[in-house]
Amino acid sequence: MGYAQSNSGELRRKCETKLRIKFRSSKEQNGWFVHNGIRICRVTIPLGRKPLKTGTYKSMARQLCISTQQLDGVIDCPFGHAEYVDELARQGRIG
Repeated sequence: MGYAQSNSGELRRKCETKLRIKFRSSKEQNGWFVHNGIRICRVTIPLGRKPLKTGTYKSMARQLCISTQQLDGVIDCPFGHAEYVDELARQGRIG
């Protein structure tokens, strides 16, 4: 499925349930990934249920410190919280 069929509402739900990111809404949705009480990375998702543009999708993957293929995995199911923590540990962002 990936970004071509996804929208901002669906991506937010997947990030909340699979990556355990807490969002707050204002002009846009900002969410932090917190590991052991420390904020690791922040992602911004546009409001609404609009289809995602390629550049916006790449920017969200970069903010989450993962590749666009891994973000596709968040949407399509094989990439979850444990895999995300492992990837951030591999990059040296968490200990």
